Amino acid sequence: MRPFLSSARQMCARHPLAVGLTATFLMSLLLRVLYLQASPDRTWPFSIFFYGDSRFFHLAALEHVRQQPLQATLPYHPPLFPWLLGTLYGLLGEPHGSALPYKLSLAVLNAATVALSWAWWRRLLGPAWSLLAAALFAASFGWLVLSTTYSNEVLYVFFLSATCGLVLHAREGMTGKTVVLLGAVMGLGALTRAEHLYLWPFLLAHGVFHRAPQAALKPLLLRWGAALLICLAVLVPSALRNARMLQELNAQSPELEPLPELTLVTAYGPINFAMANNAQATGGFTPDLINQLGQNGRLDASNPAQRHLLLHGYAEGLRWLAGHPVDAARLWAAKLDRWLEGLSLGFGLSDWPAGLHGSRAPVDVFVPERPWLHWPLALLVLAGGVMSLRTPYRAFSLCTAVVLHRLLVTLAFFGYTRGMLAVFPALIPLLLLPLIAVSHYRPGLSRKVPLILTAAMLFFWVEAGVLAFQEPRNFMASGSTDRASGKLIQDDWVRIWPQP
Repeated sequence: MRPFLSSARQMCARHPLAVGLTATFLMSLLLRVLYLQASPDRTWPFSIFFYGDSRFFHLAALEHVRQQPLQATLPYHPPLFPWLLGTLYGLLGEPHGSALPYKLSLAVLNAATVALSWAWWRRLLGPAWSLLAAALFAASFGWLVLSTTYSNEVLYVFFLSATCGLVLHAREGMTGKTVVLLGAVMGLGALTRAEHLYLWPFLLAHGVFHRAPQAALKPLLLRWGAALLICLAVLVPSALRNARMLQELNAQSPELEPLPELTLVTAYGPINFAMANNAQATGGFTPDLINQLGQNGRLDASNPAQRHLLLHGYAEGLRWLAGHPVDAARLWAAKLDRWLEGLSLGFGLSDWPAGLHGSRAPVDVFVPERPWLHWPLALLVLAGGVMSLRTPYRAFSLCTAVVLHRLLVTLAFFGYTRGMLAVFPALIPLLLLPLIAVSHYRPGLSRKVPLILTAAMLFFWVEAGVLAFQEPRNFMASGSTDRASGKLIQDDWVRIWPQP
């Protein structure tokens, strides 16, 4: 036993990065596999706790793998996740009664994201605290759900983590390799979630104001400009595809005001802004505005009223906000509250300490019935953001910039609980920063505390192992039902609780 332990110590000392990456990846993947094994929905293309756009992603993936001719449809969803799912269908075969192989593939991707995040957290947080950060990410109930279902967040968070790691690395010197990788990753991230493209000003501000003292400004700006050009080059195929479809749609309705043909990723910005900011808006996603305009709630570019919102949705939304300042303030508070609920989700298969009684909002993730955890955690994140402006913790300001970007996107559009989960790579360092600062006053605890907490987190792996070898847990659900079939309407509010 002693020779084995000695060899393990030598391996860790010689190759700490490789050992850490392997360990965090395997431990994260193990928990996701155990979660699937204990879940009654492991073969479904969606999860009890998250439905989202799984039906669209499945149909789009089938079109891709079957190489069906493209129909002239409005480019509403970013294309990269459907393409990835279609590639999995091509490699593993089309689904025949079970989505488990594709869910396992997405679990592998998310486990790799945890390992990637740990790699740059190690430089930001230090070895001990980065282990705790990786354990928090790996055991997050929200991410156990999203990483094992058809969710484009599982792909987006990989690109966001890679972006943060590259920008952090660029502070030491923005080499040509970093420029190319940053541009490519930003482009791929935008093809997964279009708002990622608007992260550029936040990253540039961070890069300029927190550059190394010896770094000249002009060459640095030129390198950032080159990265932006590479990002735009990655978007060219998507823009050309969108242009062809929009030209066809314009030709089909020549009597209507033409849609702009230059659309890099999606055309949903104006109409989503209008849906998110009006008298019927709730703070979360609601299609009520579209439902009132006919077409049975379907988005149709030939509908004059919907066409108006596709073109002038920003103006309509801003007009309502300016004319109803009190209602607008209430709406922003509702959006913020829905977003902060992403912090109320707990850890492990039982979502400890929040529990598994709760509700699922339209196209959003499950939220526990009595959310309370988000308030103390939100205060920790806020404290971490304020502390990141101080010189000793200036490197954390990158995380603050990313979370601030997501906050502004949330206030402008829809409040999503999953929107908080999507920024986990930037969120966790801010969450831990106040604890790290306090531990500095007790140097003896700065290493012991995170290691003890990480060891305590291993309870969730033990719990998952126990549950995985029992009968899958069953859940009850209630909500609006379709009159014809009697089935739950998955795109509406659904209440969920464990079966007694």
